[in-house]
Amino acid sequence: MENLIFEKVGDVASTYPYYCIYRGGQSEPFMEFGVTDNKELEFTFYRSEKNVPLNLSEWDEIRTRAIAFLPRAIADEEAAGYS
Repeated sequence: MENLIFEKVGDVASTYPYYCIYRGGQSEPFMEFGVTDNKELEFTFYRSEKNVPLNLSEWDEIRTRAIAFLPRAIADEEAAGYS
């Protein structure tokens, strides 16, 4: 999806990496998705001065990527011996 940019972020303060999501042409993400310590997906929406509308196709892209990311993130951390 051209209009959305997904950036994978590794953070030493987080057990699992997460994805920040940007609107094309924007420098700040408007949301992220990641895995909680309970191994569940979590979506975080960032506050912004401007609304960020999503059409159904964009929301489906976010959802599809998040669902695919969940088992991979858990497996990677378990294989590394961190979970």
